[in-house]
Amino acid sequence: MICTKFGHRADGTTDWAAPIIEGAVLRSAERMGTDHLDIVVLHNPPPEILDETQSEHYEVLERLKPKGVIRAYGASVDSSADVDTVLRTSESQALEVRMSALFEETWPSLERARDQGVGTIIKVPLESGWLSGRYTADSVFTGVRSRWSRADIALRAKLVDEFRSVLPAGVSVPQGALRFFLAHDGVSTVIPGARTVDLLRASIAAAANPLPSATVAAIREFYTRRLAESPLDW
Repeated sequence: MICTKFGHRADGTTDWAAPIIEGAVLRSAERMGTDHLDIVVLHNPPPEILDETQSEHYEVLERLKPKGVIRAYGASVDSSADVDTVLRTSESQALEVRMSALFEETWPSLERARDQGVGTIIKVPLESGWLSGRYTADSVFTGVRSRWSRADIALRAKLVDEFRSVLPAGVSVPQGALRFFLAHDGVSTVIPGARTVDLLRASIAAAANPLPSATVAAIREFYTRRLAESPLDW
């Protein structure tokens, strides 16, 4: 299955003009060597575009389906409120939703999407690398990750340690983070962000054994206790 997003360009700029959607989708398909795309999602659009009653973007995407250009469409969002806006105002068939073991605010909304027959792709499942096992309280960041202060880094490192403590013996932090989502029957697939073949294989292997239901409940309780009232910023 091939999915792409619309709105954000590779150079960091954005262009949300509805008339350019078809051309952008066709160019994406051409670059990937195919004549169609399975899913196209609006990439974190502004509120006036996310709501179909205020924009024409979903209508444009709907017209691409009978042309055989795309098979489904939707939006990439970061909150339950945005999920509900898409479900309420559009005929979307797919969502890309931010969620991780350290950001579970969107967990309940996936049930509503499932009940409406909308598939869900989980993005940022390893919380920008924190649940990959790569970072510690001593890590130093450049680029976009330099947004984290030393206090932010210390907090995230502590939260990862707490998450690790609720996992069964022999389950690593990244394995537990990925298996957690697959316990939710509203999740269609997860984007692990693998940069090497070995990482891809490890992510695929993580799906082989589901987490015990008691562990899933413990992760949900951990989030409710530690983060529900003060969710982590991206």
